[in-house]
Order: sequence, then structure tokens, then C-alpha cells
Amino acid sequence: MQLIQHIKNSLRWKSVIIFLLLVTIPSGLIGSIVLYQSNKILKEQIITTTHRNLNNMESQLNNVVAEVEDISRYMIYSQEFRDFMTAPAVTGEDYNHLNQVRRNINGFFVFHQSEKEYFHSFQIEGQNQQVLSAGDTVIGNEAKWMQQAKDMEGKILWSPPYQVHNQQTNQEEKVITLYRMINNLYDIRQPIGMVRIRLDLQALYQHVTDGFTNTQHQAFFVHNQAQDITGTASEQGFNYQTLIEKIHTEGDSFQLESDSEVYYGVSRYIEPIDMHLVSVVSEKYILSEMRDIRSTFGYMILIAVFMGLMTFAGFVFFVVRPILELTRETKRLELGDFKAQVKIRSKDEVGQLGYRFNSMVEQIQRLIDSKYKLEIQHKHSELKALQSQINPHFLYNTLDMIRWTARLEQAPETSKSIEDLSTLFRITLSQGKVWIPLKDEIKYVQSYMELQKKRLGDTFHYAIFMEAGLADSMVLKLMLEPLVENSFKHGFKQSQENKNITIRCYLKEDMMVIDCLDNGIGIDSNKVEQLLHTAEEQDSYALKNVHARLINAFGPAYGIEIIDVPEAACVRLNLPWIKNEQMLSDLIEGDDKWNDIKNVDRG
Repeated sequence: MQLIQHIKNSLRWKSVIIFLLLVTIPSGLIGSIVLYQSNKILKEQIITTTHRNLNNMESQLNNVVAEVEDISRYMIYSQEFRDFMTAPAVTGEDYNHLNQVRRNINGFFVFHQSEKEYFHSFQIEGQNQQVLSAGDTVIGNEAKWMQQAKDMEGKILWSPPYQVHNQQTNQEEKVITLYRMINNLYDIRQPIGMVRIRLDLQALYQHVTDGFTNTQHQAFFVHNQAQDITGTASEQGFNYQTLIEKIHTEGDSFQLESDSEVYYGVSRYIEPIDMHLVSVVSEKYILSEMRDIRSTFGYMILIAVFMGLMTFAGFVFFVVRPILELTRETKRLELGDFKAQVKIRSKDEVGQLGYRFNSMVEQIQRLIDSKYKLEIQHKHSELKALQSQINPHFLYNTLDMIRWTARLEQAPETSKSIEDLSTLFRITLSQGKVWIPLKDEIKYVQSYMELQKKRLGDTFHYAIFMEAGLADSMVLKLMLEPLVENSFKHGFKQSQENKNITIRCYLKEDMMVIDCLDNGIGIDSNKVEQLLHTAEEQDSYALKNVHARLINAFGPAYGIEIIDVPEAACVRLNLPWIKNEQMLSDLIEGDDKWNDIKNVDRG
């Protein structure tokens, strides 16, 4: 508690706390948030790139599978392939025809093998015992897949990866093979031969992943039946069982560990060849990409803290220290030592404060010596002058007495006129209030028009209409009387027999509208608009005064508006609807801007 009290009473400690709260802590928080978000965004971008690469590799692999299957379909419809697998080899002419067909088919396979490195070898066996092999000569146990292909009666069978011995290179190679029985085109249940199209698995992997993998983004084939992984040497470190469990349990996106390193992986299932295409990216790579960003932000935070320290030091030296000196000299002044003086080091606001303090000390000393008694006498004289002023209520109290005297003397018309005049004075004074209810403003202008009616007799008539619920609305005092007075002064001709004024008060959306209409000679709206905005005094000073008061109170969206009507004049007041005195009090105490009143809920 003593520490807290000490901090409260010490400007220096308050400055330290402010520095920590406004510079150091926010810099650390903002830096941490930005770094976290940057990590997150970079991670998402890298994983998105991994997905995009995997989609491209999947498309490549599917294209290869579709291409090989299309070759097998082409054999069904090709006359040369059918002739090779069905034509008898009896006469010399038969052998010549078969040799020509063999050369054509062999050229077909050699073309594909030369164009695509992943084509390993081809083999066709016909029902006429003709056999054609293209590509490398291999030895392998393929009997079980050939039997499965026979049982499938023409459907495509893809084998899992298996080893074959290449007799030309004398090496073991891994392939996947398409097996298919070729059926007679005109009798689809009648087999005419079998085709085997082998694909070099490693070459196929290179073809599919070329351009989409690097040391950071790795990819490989995960085979379900063979339970092995095809990829580069560095990717062989992944455990098959771990990978397949992640794929089956976590779906297309997963996270795994290998050699104590975390990887983020995505996978696609290639159904025709029953294997998964997997791409992974190391978390270490993602973090390494963030190293420069972290360093940059670290330097930025250090620079911000250093600049904050420099600012704090400057603030203490140029602001806090002079204020502490001023506080010390002020305490001397409190103890009655009028020799208290502050050393002026600058001409800025703090220096001006010290200068004013020194001047104040001298002024107080002079006042005590010479002016204090004179000031007391002056205030006493002002008080007596105020007490001798006439009370403004004396006027309408006297009018009230005269009104009752007129009634006693049975002069009701005179009494009514005096009552109207008294009402004018009462509302004009309104105990010094600027805001009054709309009903009081209407009563004021009604009293004014009653007095005019006494002067003009039956040549003048008026009507007042007010929408229900507006009586207690708060308005600026003396808004309507200048409009009515303007009608009498400029709107009516002296010889006009029938003079009419109509006042309408109603709501229009969130705004209260008051129209003052007369049947006089009309009004030049352009001229009035110029008069309302000119700086010179004109005959329409009253209208200009009302317009200026409304704009000052509520903003440029409100004020006087001239409405064009045929053979008459209409002056409109646009002002916000302040429902009652409580709303007015809330708005004033809440320091709301008048031009925001239109957003107040009408409900």
C-alpha cells in the first residue's frame, strides 16, 4: 500500500508506469501478435502450396493411368492388333502379313517408350500363339496377376509394385503392370489375347513429381498391397505403417514425426492403382522461413523500446524535472515565502508555466500590498448595484394587476389583450431559459397573433395545427414569432382584406418540421437564401437570426427552408425532435453533437 501511495504521489514514478504501459508492453504485445500471425499466415501459405503441388502431381499420375488404359482400349478396336492375336500362321502369305503387323505394332510401342521414360516394357499374347515383346526383356513371377486378369474377363487389372529381373542390365527393377484380356470386338465374351504394359515405378515417380518437389517439399507413393514407399533416398526414412495409419485416421491432411522432426502432410488416393500420393513439408523449414521475419521484428521492437527510452529521458529532463522544481517552489509559497522562484530554462509551455509562476508570486505580493482592499471595496459596490436593480418580474406582475383591474371594470377585451401581452413577457423571460416546450412557443406566437387580430379585426385569421405527441418537445425559444412577424411586415399588402396565417407542426421521419404559411404576395426564395447567408444586416435580420441560432445549435442540416407554393409563402423550420426535457438534459450532459440528434430513436 505504501508503494502504491508513493507512486500516486510521484510524477517520476507515474512517468515510468506510463512508459511501461504505453511503450514497452504494447511494443512487446504487438510484436508477439504480429509474429504469431505472420507464422500462421506463412504456415498456411506453405501448406496451401503443398496442396497445390499435390493436386498437380495427382493430375499427372491420373493422366498416365488414363493414357495406359486408353492404349489397352485401342487394342480392342485396332484391326492390326486383332489380326496379330487372331490371324492363323499357316501359309507363307499368313506369315508375311503377321510379320508386317508385328513391325507396325512394335513401332507403336517403341514410339510410346521413346516418348515416355516410364514405359518399361510391353507384351502381347494372342490366341493364335503369337507373342510380341517390346522394351526391356524381363523375368518375373506374373502368373497370379495373369490368372486374375483372365478371371476378370476383359476388365483392367493394375498390379501392386513388384520386382522383375532386367536381363539386359542384369538388375532388379520395380514395376507396376496393367493386365487385360482383349476380347473379340464382335463377341465381347470371346477372349482373343492378353496384354501386359509395365511401367517403371521409379521413372513414373520422377515424371509425376518433376518440378513439384525439392528439399523442403517431398513427395512419395504409398502402396496399400505392397506395403512399401516409393520416393527418393531421403524419403525412405518415413515408416510405412506410421504413414498409412495417419492417412486412415486423420484423412487428407495430417501431422507426423520422423527422426524427431515434425512434418505436415497431405495425401490423395489414386483408386485405379490402389495407392496414395503423399506430399510432406518439414516444420523446421517453415520455422527457418520465419527466422528473418522474427529477426526483423526483434530489431523493430528493440528500436521502438530504445526510442521510447530516449523519449522518456527527454520527457523527464524537459518536462518532469521543471514540474518537480515548480512543485517544490509552490510549497515554499504555501509556507509564506514570497521569494520562491523557478529557474526558466526554455520558452516552451513548461518554461511559460515557470515564467507565469514567477509573475504570479510577484503579482500576489503586489496585491497584498496595494490592491486587495481596493478589490473588496469594488466588489461591495457591485453588490449594492445589483441589489438596486429592478426585478424583471415586476413588469409582468404589474401587467397582471392591470389585467385584473380591467376585468373588475368590465373591460374583457382590454383584459384579454393585457393577458396576451403578459404572456409574451413571461415566455420571453422564461427565467432565462433558452429551451422551452413547443406548447409554450405556440402559446407565445398565439398571444402575438391575438394582439394583431385586435389591431386588424376580421381582416386577419389564423390557424394552428400540431401533431399529437409534440406538445412537450423541446425547442429554442422565440423561433416562430419572427416568422409570423415577417408575414405581417413583408407578406401582406396594406389593402389586403383577407389575411391568413397557418402554422403546422408535424414529424417527418426523424425530424420535426414547423411550417408558417401566409396568403400574402409570396416570397422570392433565392433572395431570402442570399439574405440568410450574408454577413450584412438586412430587413430579414430576424429570419437570419433564427436561421443562425438553429445552425449553431443543431448543425448545417437544420435551419430555415423556403418552400415554393403557388400564390403564397411558406417558411419551414427543420429541427431535430427532442421529445422532452429529460432527453434534452441527457443530450446536454452527454455532450452529444447536435448534428447527431437525427440518429436518436423515435421509439
